[in-house]
Amino acid sequence: MNTEEMNRKEMDTSREAARTILYQFLALAFYEPTADLLEDFQKADNAKQLLVASDVLLGSEGNKVMVEFLKLVNIAVANKEEALPELRAEYTRLFLGPMTPTCPPYESVFDKERSEENWGTMAGPSTDAMDKALADEGLEITLEFAELSDHAAIELEYMYYLLSRGYFGEDNKEAFIKKANVFLVEHLGKWLPEFGVLVSEKSNNYFYKAVGLLLDKMIKADLENIINNHN
Repeated sequence: MNTEEMNRKEMDTSREAARTILYQFLALAFYEPTADLLEDFQKADNAKQLLVASDVLLGSEGNKVMVEFLKLVNIAVANKEEALPELRAEYTRLFLGPMTPTCPPYESVFDKERSEENWGTMAGPSTDAMDKALADEGLEITLEFAELSDHAAIELEYMYYLLSRGYFGEDNKEAFIKKANVFLVEHLGKWLPEFGVLVSEKSNNYFYKAVGLLLDKMIKADLENIINNHN
């Protein structure tokens, strides 16, 4: 899938817009960091949208984490020659590793419903499910990002895609929202909070500490809202 820049629309303080913006942000944050990505986060319109979205969905505590994250982004952009290699090294250590990554970013690794001998291993039912989900929507993973389909960035971007179609698309809007909420409950909610906490605890860089915290808070808040609205 191709990743778009943060939407540059008139400021929207609705929960729908906030959900869409934060899932897009989280998807982008789990791709390998680039100068262009950091500069996109830093741009005034994008930064304002992230702050508004975090306040709407995550409250003052989540907004505080986003404020500190954006401060670090500003510093990183101002010192790209030093900061970007450090971020890439941390990304490699956390999510790629020369051997086993510190925080494997795959749903299959966290899937406790698999047989015990397969716990903690890559590729499994969640990978097959994501392959099918992407194919059903006519989506493909780009060759530049040759990863398993149950990678955190891909699952988060798929959620962003569903919400974009559901809230801002033209056709079958209710079906896309329903699909997004089912995906949240059956996939994202089962592993991303645990993964986010692990990232925040294991990272040596506040960029990824903040991303991990925001991921944990976002998924839990979104799940709580979905569950409460269905009771």
